[in-house]
Amino acid sequence: MKTKAIGSVFLLFTIVTGIIAMSPTGNADYLHPIHPAFADHHEVTITPVSGSGSGPGCELTDNGCYSPNTVTVYVGSLIVFSNTDSVKHTFTSGSPSDDVIGTEFNSGMLEPGASAEWTPENVGEFPYFDMIHPWMQGTIIVEEAGDKTHSEKETHTEEVIDEPVKVEEVIDEPVKVEEVMKNLAVVEQVVEEPVAAQESSEEGGGCLIATAAYGSELAPQVQMLREIRDNQLMNTESGSAFMTTFNEAYYSFSPYIADMERESPVFKEIVKAGLTPMISTLSIMESAETESEVLGLGLSVIALNLGMYIGLPAFGIVKVIQLRKN
Repeated sequence: MKTKAIGSVFLLFTIVTGIIAMSPTGNADYLHPIHPAFADHHEVTITPVSGSGSGPGCELTDNGCYSPNTVTVYVGSLIVFSNTDSVKHTFTSGSPSDDVIGTEFNSGMLEPGASAEWTPENVGEFPYFDMIHPWMQGTIIVEEAGDKTHSEKETHTEEVIDEPVKVEEVIDEPVKVEEVMKNLAVVEQVVEEPVAAQESSEEGGGCLIATAAYGSELAPQVQMLREIRDNQLMNTESGSAFMTTFNEAYYSFSPYIADMERESPVFKEIVKAGLTPMISTLSIMESAETESEVLGLGLSVIALNLGMYIGLPAFGIVKVIQLRKN
């Protein structure tokens, strides 16, 4: 009798063990519970939207310039920055207006097909952008992986929803239409100025070196460079062709120069002093309107800058060598 009882207990234990082993959650879920809200975010891959580096516009769409554009992860997640686009990109923490960027992560310049990784260690909201195409901006939200289960969170939410809602008393006070329209006009006037500034700053690529040298995208020198590019060069066929070739070379080294400027105030002042003559000569381009004027004045400005930055130093070096020989 005792043998039959022991055998029955053993059989029951075997059946229960088999059911637990075949359960989709398995024993590991009971020993190491993972919050369902974060389970799908243990590893996240962020990629640039196809064509986002060709020019501004993606930032105005609902999906943004990255996929995903805003993502919530938890501390210890693996974030993979993958450049699936056909042009170079960077994934740099911060925003274009910050004096110091890349404090949390900086992928460096990623060639098409390359990738970089980052594992967040701190809770917070981390904006990031592309130094080559500064209109591309996204956000990574890092949260702690809580010990509460999904059902506990739902219960808490239901309790909050079941609280009585206080309805404020409506005062039947007459509203004057003229005052409302007047206030609306004031609000529109205040809002239009920063929006216009933002649109102008996002139009075209970023003047990374000049922005870092003068400290802001709103500096008069940076604004003059943008206006010449957008109003003169980009409105003509020869100017557009020049900017395409120039951008390919400029953005291959400008992010590194801008980083060096932010890290070294002395180097920043040296770059600023070097930019001043060039910016002065570029002011000639403000009067160019037609294709022929842009081409003629553009070649004159290029020749003038070559003479200042290469011709004069070369002439000085030759004179010094001659004086030493004599």
